[in-house]
Amino acid sequence: MIEEKGKKFKAAMVVILNDKGEALILKRSVGPHWMPGKWALPGGHIEKGETSVEAATREVKEETNLNLNDMNELDEREQVKLYYTDSFSGDVELDFEHTDWAWVSSEKLDSYDVTPNLKGDVNLALEKKNQESEK
Repeated sequence: MIEEKGKKFKAAMVVILNDKGEALILKRSVGPHWMPGKWALPGGHIEKGETSVEAATREVKEETNLNLNDMNELDEREQVKLYYTDSFSGDVELDFEHTDWAWVSSEKLDSYDVTPNLKGDVNLALEKKNQESEK
């Protein structure tokens, strides 16, 4: 586990938003033991010696082939650090852990079989992004 500011995190996840305010979600393959077949955010385990930002950046690159240019802290939940960004480059190319991907608006997330908290995480990211753009 990685410790940051006195807290220990096991995983890092990222809400990636496109210019339409849609979030990138990935469909997990049936092999993983955590939430097989569900739609989830990109992210994963923090490796020894990594910060949560480094892990989030690495996991997004491995899972989607996207390069993140800037991330903002969004939330901390149990042992997960959550970030969001609308600054990325590249084209989505999936790894072996996922079978599909989609850019989805918050309103349409209800039609996907998603992991717990995903819609709330996307809405929180959209709210934070809107707050920042108002400044």
